[in-house]
Amino acid sequence: MSISRRGLLGASAVAAAGVGLAAVPASASVEKRRIKRGVLRVASFNIHYGAGVDNVFDLEHTAEIIESIDADVVGLQEVDRFFRPRSNWLDTPAVLAKMLGMHQAYGPNIDLDPLEPGRPRRQYGCAFLSRWPILESLNTRLPQYEGSEPRGLLEVVVDIQGRRLRLGNSHMQHTSDAEWQEQADAIAARLDRSAEPVVFLGDTNAVPTFPGMSTFTDRYDDVWAKVGVGDGLSAADTWRFDYVFVPKGSDVRSAWLMSTDVSDHLPLVTDFLLP
Repeated sequence: MSISRRGLLGASAVAAAGVGLAAVPASASVEKRRIKRGVLRVASFNIHYGAGVDNVFDLEHTAEIIESIDADVVGLQEVDRFFRPRSNWLDTPAVLAKMLGMHQAYGPNIDLDPLEPGRPRRQYGCAFLSRWPILESLNTRLPQYEGSEPRGLLEVVVDIQGRRLRLGNSHMQHTSDAEWQEQADAIAARLDRSAEPVVFLGDTNAVPTFPGMSTFTDRYDDVWAKVGVGDGLSAADTWRFDYVFVPKGSDVRSAWLMSTDVSDHLPLVTDFLLP
């Protein structure tokens, strides 16, 4: 990680939230709220492959936190799929989707041959979970310098009561400012072509003061900059790396971080009016 993108920020200000995995998805309350107010709840969450700050894998705990967010769409980063023993060789996005009664889409950025013939490919990347039907899904590989980790942009189009919304999700690189900028430019170029309103979210591995962030802030509103309280330190209680960007001029009602030890990142959640 280059120092210029880490930056130096102060203490975290987070909102505490209770957890508890409902026996059935809380979609009824979600749908009632959305129909009445036209408000969309979106979250970005780097789940650290399902392991907490103690590095103990506990996907049920991860599911409890996601359930408590009560979001329409959640973008996840650091998601294993049949990847390693650390996540019990699980298809993490499928398991979470089944637990929560949500639709899912997955974009692998590391894609390896199985250790044994006939086994699934070993993958690691980003995912979306959605209360609403996912109409389209596309994962695009981002520019990569020699020796660096493969990164991608996962896009989905969701159908929210007949209204289409495109969401992009990425976990950007952390070793080279130049490579980071090429990835940011590639993300912007792809999303600029969208026929639908765009929400871009994810773990950018960059603080707001990093000059390259203007690639996104020139195009979108940063929900935390608009309505967040405090420094918004989402990663290791030290950096603001996690973002949700919404169309310019959007009516953003709230943005908050959920306090949890289920990952080394905190979920960033926002409520805003549908574009």
